Amino acid sequence: MTETTPRPPRVLAIGAHPDDVEFHMAGTFILLGRAGYELHYMSLANGCCGSTEHGPGEAAEIRRHEAMAAAAMIGAKFHPSLVNDMEIVYDVPTAARLAAVVRQVAPRILLTHPPNDYMEDHEATCRLAVT
Repeated sequence: MTETTPRPPRVLAIGAHPDDVEFHMAGTFILLGRAGYELHYMSLANGCCGSTEHGPGEAAEIRRHEAMAAAAMIGAKFHPSLVNDMEIVYDVPTAARLAAVVRQVAPRILLTHPPNDYMEDHEATCRLAVT
């Protein structure tokens, strides 16, 4: 009989855009990591519209590397984005893709945007995460 070490509880932080986890929930996220939670980091959109100097593909790649570095800095597992900027909509295909990530992570705690927010993308992210 082999003894297995129980997996620590997990927290999944889902932001709408690259930087949202850092700007909106990083403090709580980091404190949960210090309390022993396994951290999982995700932005729904890839940041392809986040630059006036770079085209969409290059901007998305830059933002992905920034997000991966931020996740690594705090010891979080990075999960890739699901959609382009401006494509965060509450629909069945997006909800199903996000649900697959949530099922895989099986978080005890889910951090995301509030349901009433200044940005529609944030509200749609919340709805998708809660679904």
